[in-house]
Amino acid sequence: MTGVLLAGVLAGAALTAGTGAASAAPDGAGEVVVPAGPGMELAAATFTQMTVDDAGRRVWIAGDRVLPDGSREGELLGVLYAGTGPALASARPDAPLSGVAVEPDGSTVYAGQAGHIAAFSHRSGILERLGPVAAPADGCGRELVHTGGRLFFTSRPAESPAGCAGGLGTVNVAARAGGEAGTVMYTGSPVHLEGGPGALLVTAPERTDPRDDPDLGIYRVTDGADGGVLEFLGERRFTEDGTGPGMDFRDASFSADGSVLAVADGDRGTVLLGGRDARFLDNPYAPLPQGVAPTAVAFSPDGTWFAQGGAASGEEADLTLAFADPAVGRQPLRISFEDEAAGRRVVPRGMEFSGDGEQLFVVTSDEAGSRFWLHTIRTRQALAPSRFADVTHSPAVAAGPFRVSGRLEPEGPALAGAS
Repeated sequence: MTGVLLAGVLAGAALTAGTGAASAAPDGAGEVVVPAGPGMELAAATFTQMTVDDAGRRVWIAGDRVLPDGSREGELLGVLYAGTGPALASARPDAPLSGVAVEPDGSTVYAGQAGHIAAFSHRSGILERLGPVAAPADGCGRELVHTGGRLFFTSRPAESPAGCAGGLGTVNVAARAGGEAGTVMYTGSPVHLEGGPGALLVTAPERTDPRDDPDLGIYRVTDGADGGVLEFLGERRFTEDGTGPGMDFRDASFSADGSVLAVADGDRGTVLLGGRDARFLDNPYAPLPQGVAPTAVAFSPDGTWFAQGGAASGEEADLTLAFADPAVGRQPLRISFEDEAAGRRVVPRGMEFSGDGEQLFVVTSDEAGSRFWLHTIRTRQALAPSRFADVTHSPAVAAGPFRVSGRLEPEGPALAGAS
């Protein structure tokens, strides 16, 4: 592996990397930034949402492709990441789609369309269209999430994209056996949904103006015996005193036990909240490098890893992979998507772990946001003990980064890096 960028001041010492940390500096403050591989380019011209299907061992991605006449059709893509069978399972609805969710047993995949929720049965790489799930009309793009045994989705009617920021929208729950969807709340701006362990659900409104102060809410899905399917747990505004910009939501992820909710905020970076009461928590994790705009966060379901993704303007790292337990005193691994062949930035909501935490799936895009790539990072191997060999480097400049070339050799399990 060549072209490794070391962030920090390193000079006059043998370079040794352990779990993604360069220990040449006396205080061990240096960090290794690993260039990512090219990844798998997706055919879609847009990206709306992704989800991991552990039962079917696939990553499901929803977006659109542009046809020769300029029109769009929806594309639902399932990329196999383990096991046997076809590499892909794809369906192309004849209308644009947005959002994707999957049943826990992997048997049914859902994708949002303007007049309904499209449903597909999935078995061994074969998708078959099922009857649509009833849903209110949507003209702005849906988000879907399956949590607590129920399918939730957003709806926002609009005749043009300009009408999506205002107007009235809803968060809905699909009927259990046919029939009309139920409305669980009304919304005054576009809303993002995130599910979590223990039937948790987050609703996070978009900030359509810097003066807005959106109100993030945390709920638990119930059996509906009292007439409602959501139990309110807590809410959070990011500017409680009414000063400064409100929440600029990019992504959210619950820790494995649901006790922590990480939020990627466009102004603040990663913000940690209590997963069951939305109170502010101290953040022990190393932030993204300065100048990297936050776009995504992800805890691994097995409780081992925490990842932060962003959009770097230069050679800074776009992805930071660390141990979820802050007590593990090891530097995070920094991964850079440097070139057009890899995509230059992690897209908003573009990171998910496999259930066992062994793999991190990352969607990146070019700067124009018109081409997309799927990367698979094998976590335990990426952070395996390793060392640099045959090292050469450019002249060192005090307090500045410099480029190091050489081989990154594993001392433990084979290093697989990003692919």
